[in-house]
Amino acid sequence: MTIGYALARALTAQSGTRRFPLRIVATGERTITLKATSPTTEPGEWGLFRESGGHIRLAGEPQQERGRVTWRVAGDDELPAAGERVSWTGIVAPHPAVAGLSWMDHVFVTRAGALPAWFVDADPGEARDLWAVHVHGLGSSRAGTLRGVAAACAAGLPSIVPACRNTAEGPRVGRGRSHLGATEAEDIAQVLERATVTGRERFVLFGWSMGAQIALRLATSERWGHRIDRIVLDSPVLDWRSVLTANLRRHGLPPRAGRLAESWLQNTAKAHLVGLERPLDLDEMDWTRRAACVPQPVLIHHGIRDWSAPVASSEAFAAAAPAAQLVTSAGGHTTAWNVDPAGWARATVSFLRGC
Repeated sequence: MTIGYALARALTAQSGTRRFPLRIVATGERTITLKATSPTTEPGEWGLFRESGGHIRLAGEPQQERGRVTWRVAGDDELPAAGERVSWTGIVAPHPAVAGLSWMDHVFVTRAGALPAWFVDADPGEARDLWAVHVHGLGSSRAGTLRGVAAACAAGLPSIVPACRNTAEGPRVGRGRSHLGATEAEDIAQVLERATVTGRERFVLFGWSMGAQIALRLATSERWGHRIDRIVLDSPVLDWRSVLTANLRRHGLPPRAGRLAESWLQNTAKAHLVGLERPLDLDEMDWTRRAACVPQPVLIHHGIRDWSAPVASSEAFAAAAPAAQLVTSAGGHTTAWNVDPAGWARATVSFLRGC
């Protein structure tokens, strides 16, 4: 149809099949050598997903030589063979068991369908005064939030880690498209409802990337606002217009093309053609303008090299919100933890202990 239609479709698409663009050049004594790229040369803690299945954790500062980079393998992960394809990721533990957490599987029955979830340091149905609820972003998975779950555990908080609709782990609703946090917030609201045993429970919401849209929507809702104690955000999507502009600029396209997508997201008839169940209100989803409506304490982690969700949006939000603080790092999108795990955890645990 038009470029606006194509952009709207791309923005609301489900995450595709994982790609494996890297090849293992060589392996040594608990080391792996890869081609040197901007992501693979960044010191910190990272992961590799293997095309053959499995995951490998990398840590430390890599050694670079002649366009190659050699990493130390953390833990006792089985080493891949030279030539095997892998995918670089900020996910350092694909499951709570790998992260050394005490966990239980659970399924929340919601109007969207069955939402799988992990309970960490608590049992489903257990009465607790305060829960941490971790919400992942568009195109990611529950595993991506485990970096924050570890900090919640260190602060003494039990955690709930749910999936959302129209993700690889959640149920398919309608035509399977993302509503950029608008309808997905209904799923997390029902998770909070199901976690309520005594009616006195309060919640700390962690929102990664698009998860920020969900967390802030719940924090300002009449039903849940008074039950949300505080919020932790990482690389938050606070304004979808600025995200569109940043991503277009990154791919060498004119930023003004983002405006062409707006009517396809906001107009009822056009949104239906895109595959959305209902149109989106981008003004309502602009938290840089609505920051003053968020009364809870908010901690934001944001990497200054995030080309997807601009750090400028977090700066504007932190300046306007009543009780927000921004911690910047050298990371990119959702990789503030990866480049400085200790610093990320220290700031987060300190913030959570103020509960």
